[in-house]
Amino acid sequence: MINSKWQIAGVLICTQIIFSQTQHLPNARIEKGSMPLIMERADSLDAMRKAGHLYLKGNVKFTHDSVEFRTERAHWDKNSDAVYSEDGFYFLYPKGNMKAKKGNYTRKNSIAVAEENAVARDSAGKGAFFGERIIYNRNEYFLEIPTQPLAHYYFEEKGKLDTLTIRSKTMTYDQRSQIAVAANSVVITRKDLIITGDTAFYNQKDGFLSLKGKPKCIINDYTITGDSMFVKLEKNEVDFILVVENAHGAQQTAATSGKPAQYSDVFGDTLFLAVKNNKAQSLYVNINAKGLFYEEDLPNYVNKMNGNRMDISFDAGKMKLAEVKGNASSLLFSINNNRKVEGKNESSGDTIYVAFDSSHVSKVKVRGNLASGIYYDMSKSVPPISKTSTDSTAAKQPASK
Repeated sequence: MINSKWQIAGVLICTQIIFSQTQHLPNARIEKGSMPLIMERADSLDAMRKAGHLYLKGNVKFTHDSVEFRTERAHWDKNSDAVYSEDGFYFLYPKGNMKAKKGNYTRKNSIAVAEENAVARDSAGKGAFFGERIIYNRNEYFLEIPTQPLAHYYFEEKGKLDTLTIRSKTMTYDQRSQIAVAANSVVITRKDLIITGDTAFYNQKDGFLSLKGKPKCIINDYTITGDSMFVKLEKNEVDFILVVENAHGAQQTAATSGKPAQYSDVFGDTLFLAVKNNKAQSLYVNINAKGLFYEEDLPNYVNKMNGNRMDISFDAGKMKLAEVKGNASSLLFSINNNRKVEGKNESSGDTIYVAFDSSHVSKVKVRGNLASGIYYDMSKSVPPISKTSTDSTAAKQPASK
């Protein structure tokens, strides 16, 4: 056994051979995984040569090819070809670093494990992973966080730091492709954005999120669900959201300036929502498109729009124009300034255009070879007035050219 500080310099020369287990000739081609593990420094060292153990204390530093790790207390096991740290673990690799209360590194497979309050950060300072246990494969440039994972992606906006946060039960990160995969009870948050699902893929390089397993996205006053979801981030903000199969979009606009709260729902096979400043800009639903719209003070008067496709544009997040195409039909109520229902309009045709003001339907226009509109005056008891034409307009009056 060796236990003497003045002998450390001589022992360091020996450890280059002891830790290597592989002999290298000058200018020889070194196979991957065969580089020696070198102990560069330590304040004290205990060596048990026959058992194949080294115990080091104080300012311990190891290197292996392009990585290095430091600790205050380490144990090297020749049989497992691994170094174990029990008093701090700081592991540096070309694309980042890991810190934890303890950890270990195996030379043969180049795998580092950080445990207890583990943190892994990239070298650019744009992301970090947290967990009780983080496993890093140096050969594959691959991180795995099997328990209590948390990921942070950092953005600077107007001189302030903002964070995209991902939580789940398990998580992996491929440094080469810059793709993080979160599984089981995924929760993603940033500002007014909340996304949940069973599995999420985040492409950090392209700013692209994809989710499966009952994905749900809440952005400001809009909620979107479906079977599969794709979210594009542009300049650190949501640019658009695409939902495929069983798509549903719901909006609840709060009451303002004496105007009632508004509720709307759209359904279809595919839904696309364009977003600006975290507010809806435009939306379309495709295949079996359906739309509902009503106001809080008139819950029994639900406006309905149906067709093969529906396009809606928004102004400051509120519905402005709607266009329904292909086997289009609608049931729309006319409401006066006193919040009284004056009538309803039933229309059908190839295309129906609907204009909204801040609180109700303001104009309806129907087009097509078989366009028709029926207006029911609900302000007094009179028979309905109807008209069939190729181009008709209806709001508070019968359909007309």
